[in-house]
Amino acid sequence: DKLNEVDALLTKFKGREAQLLAAVTAKYCPDDVDRFARIVKLFSEDADVNRMLRGFDEDATAKGIDKRRLIMFKCPTVDTLVILGDKQNLMTRMSSNGVELDISYLPIEQLRPMVAQILEAPGDNAIYATTLEQTESFDPEKEMSLLVCAPSG
Repeated sequence: DKLNEVDALLTKFKGREAQLLAAVTAKYCPDDVDRFARIVKLFSEDADVNRMLRGFDEDATAKGIDKRRLIMFKCPTVDTLVILGDKQNLMTRMSSNGVELDISYLPIEQLRPMVAQILEAPGDNAIYATTLEQTESFDPEKEMSLLVCAPSG
């Protein structure tokens, strides 16, 4: 019954799903908002971390993966998010034993059908619609499309 209410709300906010998700997350999951806000700030503003991310981007290009792609950092635990949001810890781990992550490169041709299939499933899948939109619209010469995710908990 609650899922029907959520579906109705998503229909009402069609095209503004990310805004709705941000508001709900801020109200009900403030710790997660803080974790992700630190990661977004670090990934987008720090020169050292940007160089590291460009390395992932260059690796994907060297492998011949379409420039219009998503680079997905799938964290095995929520604790990994803490590492990703702490520059000193992140840089230390990246230069030594690394950070336990599943890194996937998804060219747009693979991402489109994957997201379409995910969106058919019940549940909150707005993040995937937003991710696809972001990947469709970013400037591959100046930007990257990144998704950082972790299991709930």
